[in-house]
Order: sequence, then structure tokens, then C-alpha cells
Amino acid sequence: MNDAWLYVVLLGAAAVVYAFLIPKGKTGQKATGSDRVVREVEKTLEQYMAEMEKENDDLVNLLVQIRQETGAKQSSLQEQLAEMRSRLAEMERTSGKHEARIEQLASAEMSAVDTRAMQEAARQLRNELIESAAPQQIQVETEPEPEDSVRLRYPQLFELHDQGKSIDAIAKAIGLQRGEIQLILRLAKREET
Repeated sequence: MNDAWLYVVLLGAAAVVYAFLIPKGKTGQKATGSDRVVREVEKTLEQYMAEMEKENDDLVNLLVQIRQETGAKQSSLQEQLAEMRSRLAEMERTSGKHEARIEQLASAEMSAVDTRAMQEAARQLRNELIESAAPQQIQVETEPEPEDSVRLRYPQLFELHDQGKSIDAIAKAIGLQRGEIQLILRLAKREET
């Protein structure tokens, strides 16, 4: 870039020298000398213009190369972005499948826990009924008492159930497990029929 300024300064100096030589043109020898100076100035200007064109061509080529590299990088980045988007979509689908499977397993586990709880509640209730039936048989022989029903054994449970409370709310209030409450309610329905 400094070379360009140097040429501009040289060109300016050559123009000043030329300006001094042209108006004087008194003798043929001086005219020949001035022609020589003019030719040298023209030659210098032509060299300067050739170098300027070469530098401009180099600059244009550099800009074209930068544009091509930028375009290649941009297309590469767009391809990477498209690939990342497809991978993200695939991961979201996989995640949805995993979540559905987790929900299935959780519901299956809950039903297995409920089944175990109901079986345990049924065993406890059966044992309680057996234990309570033995003394009642003895009492029945001695004195007749009214039949012991599930509703009489769990009055608080049926009171809450009749109020429309949920099984979970009843379980919290009474301190029994959900499965036990469901079993007791089913037994009560069987007694009623």
C-alpha cells in the first residue's frame, strides 16, 4: 500500500517537472530533452497503471476466494445444522417412546403393588374374620347377637365413603392402605347382595 503512495508522489513530481519544461520550449535541443522527459513520465505512468491493475486484479481474486471459502463454510454449517435438527427430532421421538414405556412400567408396577396390597388385606381380613368368628361361635351358643358385618367393623371408612371421599383420602384419614380399602368396599357390596 505504501508503494502506491510512492508512485502517486513520483507521478506528482513528474507532472511538476513536465509543467516546467513545456512552456519554455525555446530551442530544438530543449524540445528533444522535454520529449525525452515526457516519454519517461509516460513510461512511469504506464508502469504505475500496470502495477495498479495488477494489484486490483490480485485484490479481486482475493475477494472471490474469500467469498468462495465463506460460501463453502456456510453450506457446511447449514448441512451440520440440518443434521443436528434431524438428530434432535430422532431423539425427541426416542424420548417420547421411552416416556411412554416408563409410564407403562409404572402403571404395571402400581397394579402389582395394588394386587399385593389387596392380597395382604384379604389375608388380614380373612384372619380377622376367622379370629372373630371363633369367639362369636362360642357367644352364639351362649347368647345370640346380631351378625357382624364389614360395615359395622369399619364405620369410619363407610362414613367417609358415603360422603363421597376418594379412596386415597380415606386411606390417609384412617391409616389403611388403598388396596385394603378397595377390598373392604368390595366385601361390603357382596354382603349387601
